[in-house]
Amino acid sequence: MRLLFITQKVDKNDDVLGVYHRWIEKLAAKTEKINVICLYKGKVEMPGNVVVHSLGKELTGHNRFRYLGNFFRLVWKLRSEYDVVFVHMNPEYVILAGWLWRMLGKRVVLWYAHYLSNLKLRIAAIFPNIIVTSTRRAFPYASKKLIVLQQGIDTGNFSSLPRPVSSEGGSASGGKDAAVVKFLFLGRIAPVKKLEVLVRAIQLASQRINARLSVVGSPTAGKPVEAEYLREVQKLVSGLGLSGRIGFEKPVANILTPEIYRKHDIFVNLTVTGSFDKSTLEAMACGSPILVSNLAFRDVLPEDLQSLLMFQEGDHRDLAEQMVKLAALSAQDREAIGGRLRDIIVEKHGLDGLVDKLYSALSANDN
Repeated sequence: MRLLFITQKVDKNDDVLGVYHRWIEKLAAKTEKINVICLYKGKVEMPGNVVVHSLGKELTGHNRFRYLGNFFRLVWKLRSEYDVVFVHMNPEYVILAGWLWRMLGKRVVLWYAHYLSNLKLRIAAIFPNIIVTSTRRAFPYASKKLIVLQQGIDTGNFSSLPRPVSSEGGSASGGKDAAVVKFLFLGRIAPVKKLEVLVRAIQLASQRINARLSVVGSPTAGKPVEAEYLREVQKLVSGLGLSGRIGFEKPVANILTPEIYRKHDIFVNLTVTGSFDKSTLEAMACGSPILVSNLAFRDVLPEDLQSLLMFQEGDHRDLAEQMVKLAALSAQDREAIGGRLRDIIVEKHGLDGLVDKLYSALSANDN
């Protein structure tokens, strides 16, 4: 199979999108050749049968007309070098060239995993042979073309060992001398992440446990709404007198995040139902207990853990209660929960398994 892989960014060092560099590497082992078209090209270390073509954002900045011209030039120039097109999370590319790929007899597969439905997606869905997604709740409407593949976590890199042993003594609950319980949020900082709920939960929980929170991430460059949201969250932290409990850290390359997961006791994700943040699955792969509100995790977590690891969406009081419950467990009990969570990722959400299923979807003969 010769593949055209279209995605937003190819950069091994990116904090959010670096994971898709690994997708391409893994697919390269199964395919004759891969041409990649991306909007932005950063650090790339690919096998010899992969060629990465950039539309030029890293060189020219924001220039939609130049991107559009480069896109059509590449799609046409490379037309004899690919048989299958895989578009990752950007339905606008399917709208632009889906008609051409169908005319040329190319198989088209769209990956889309987001809870929002819009006219752009409805139009784009006309052209692909199939649509693939991470979980049924991550696609906004029913479609006969839809295939659920799950996520793909590199469980070799995202592993549970070694996890440092906390040197801070005391019990998990009590006064100022209680053991510190380290909570972690890691990911893009945006309104959909509901960080204000987490901040207010830390305020309540810290009245009963010695809670600390690390916020690791940043707003998307060029999105003023997200930058303003970060400022609002930081003002809330300051206004509630939590500056000593909540710290903000810059993002790091995705490949380096396992060390961050392992340095914390509990990972918290507040993304609304419909999205399926891979960061939560990465934390699970590192053996971290998690707290989530996303209902998609009812299909992931064992029933006996759901009442402990899930909270009501948008409810800071319920989240605070769950924080206290998890903190009250012994380190050994939390480690045992983390081990069970890692087993789930290894068995059902490993990268190799996803690539196998994705390759089958790409190479199927259902035209």
